[in-house]
Amino acid sequence: MSKTPKYAWVILLFLVLTGMINQVDKIIIGLVSVPLMKELHLSPTKWGLVGSSFFWFFTFSSMILGGMADSKNTKKMLTWLSLVWLIVQFATPFASSLTLLLITRMFLGLGEGPAPALSTAIMGKWFPKHRHGIGFGAVLLGTTGGSAIASPLLISIIDKHGWKSAFIVMGALGLFVLVLWLIFGKESPTEIGLTAIHQMEHKSSLPKVSMRKFFPHLFSKNFILTVLCGGCAYWLLSIQAVWLPSYFTKIQQFDSQTLKLAVSLPFLFAAFCQIGFSMLSDRLYRKTGNIRKARINLAGLMMMLSSICLYLAITVNSVTMSIVFFTLAPGFAYVILSLAPAILIEFFSHENIGKAQGAFIAFASIASIIAPLVFGYFIQHALTEAVGYKYAFGFSSLGMLIIGIVFWLGVHPENQRNAINESGEQMSS
Repeated sequence: MSKTPKYAWVILLFLVLTGMINQVDKIIIGLVSVPLMKELHLSPTKWGLVGSSFFWFFTFSSMILGGMADSKNTKKMLTWLSLVWLIVQFATPFASSLTLLLITRMFLGLGEGPAPALSTAIMGKWFPKHRHGIGFGAVLLGTTGGSAIASPLLISIIDKHGWKSAFIVMGALGLFVLVLWLIFGKESPTEIGLTAIHQMEHKSSLPKVSMRKFFPHLFSKNFILTVLCGGCAYWLLSIQAVWLPSYFTKIQQFDSQTLKLAVSLPFLFAAFCQIGFSMLSDRLYRKTGNIRKARINLAGLMMMLSSICLYLAITVNSVTMSIVFFTLAPGFAYVILSLAPAILIEFFSHENIGKAQGAFIAFASIASIIAPLVFGYFIQHALTEAVGYKYAFGFSSLGMLIIGIVFWLGVHPENQRNAINESGEQMSS
């Protein structure tokens, strides 16, 4: 097995920090939902539109710009995208209407869409395959752990200084990390005189190909089921970001301290899940060398368990137990997001991971476009908002359970590998 360069851990630290900023930028909108809806006079349906708008351009930029990560300078790409993030954050406090708010969310989604594919491509350049689970898990640890830390802090800032202050704080933090990245970030091990990781490992079956030649592979059963399972995670992620703070405030009527706990605990537990299940997955992979046993079974079972927790969260009578189940559900669901890059590299090779991850994020995140709108419709048209939330969460739970089962039973990497071997021979002939 190839050794991991020491400087790879420095690069990983930056990816963790950018992942944290990326995620917190998403969830701020939920933290300010109650005062912002009141100030702009937004109905639940319109607020669902605001939540959905982030992913309108996110989906396309994930595919188009994310696919460029295989052939372009990823350090420069991440630099320019980080600049977009912080500019949008500084601009959002000036959004004085629904239209302007939608524009800021759309541009933020445009800038953040390629980030997961870029992180995956950079990770593939610095970490060998047997470290992919822990590497990708660490990045997602930054997204979830950072959100767990930032959420209560931002809620306090919002309570004291208003909703606009939260965006200014995140813009300043983004600027600080960007400056450090410009100074210490490296494109690949070759920049510091080391051998490229992929040159030290066996080549995968699918050589580096153009997006046009790569596109047919996206219709494989394995990829489609992986996207559907990832879509469940993105569905829950958007609900957690857009609707959960409002649900806790309006329906559960939590005070400020309880709200901080209810919002931050799911991210904290998800952080432990990302790193814990990634380490477990890597250990299973080193022991068995079997992607299905090490990654797929784990992700599928966790998605099913997440769906059960989500259903229990809205059916138990105890507020404490409701918080517990709302804490558990996202953590289990997001396991697929930390394991998907390692699964996709097994399917498509390091040389094509930017395109594969970009496509995965693009298609899976479509669920994040739909979910806020579905919740907004249920909440506005139900007899009461509480009933609307119950219907929406129940619908989500059922869909996650069905897709988790189908993913667990239906994904077989050996079939994908055989198909790619045949295709690879055709491409090279």
